[in-house]
Amino acid sequence: MKITSLIALFLFAVQLAFSQSENPVHGKVTTEGFPTAGIEVINQTSGSVVVTDASGKFSIKAKVGDVLIFAGKNYTSRRVTLNQKDFGKTGVETNMNQEAIQLVEVEIKKEVDDVKPEPPAVAPLRSVDNILNSPTNMMVYNGAIIHGLDFVAIGKMVGNLFKGKKKDKVISNIEMKEYISDNFNKDFFLNTLQLKEDEIEIFLEFCYADAKMSTLINNNNVLEITDFLISKKEEFRKLKN
Repeated sequence: MKITSLIALFLFAVQLAFSQSENPVHGKVTTEGFPTAGIEVINQTSGSVVVTDASGKFSIKAKVGDVLIFAGKNYTSRRVTLNQKDFGKTGVETNMNQEAIQLVEVEIKKEVDDVKPEPPAVAPLRSVDNILNSPTNMMVYNGAIIHGLDFVAIGKMVGNLFKGKKKDKVISNIEMKEYISDNFNKDFFLNTLQLKEDEIEIFLEFCYADAKMSTLINNNNVLEITDFLISKKEEFRKLKN
């Protein structure tokens, strides 16, 4: 009985000494399942600071009950109070969330090249002697029609009158999805439009239903499509509310 009591007392003393002394605690920081480098790990109790490496891992001295603060630029800070399990092999697994970047104002300006048109070149006047001595004597009629009608150009103009107006190509939803995927990444919808991840597909279907989307993709103007998506986001929010 005395031996059992002594063993229990010894184990309690060891645990108490461990909890009051600093020991290395290991851990890993991830964001959406991917390792996150450059996150500061601060022991609020002792004031020591380390930074996660390229694999998102860190090691810092601490003791049971210490508070670790995880902070990084564009990330939401997290606090973790250490317990006995955190000093084991598994260590501290922490997930960081990126802060949404608010787009205050976007101003799009069309650049215009500042090129001044050059005045047309003026041909020098020819003297009467030069005209008479010219290989093509303008004073003698040779049967050619000078400044005659350009029948080829007139034929093209007449043909254009009978051509119908070219219609825009009809863009399918699959082609729209491919275009959006090629020109807009996931961060644009999460950060710029501030949509939730499960709202992105529903929002795009809402945009595809607008005939203007097909016209803009036909024109291949990314700036106009960006404005269109921002305006549609406001309509989408009103519908949800």
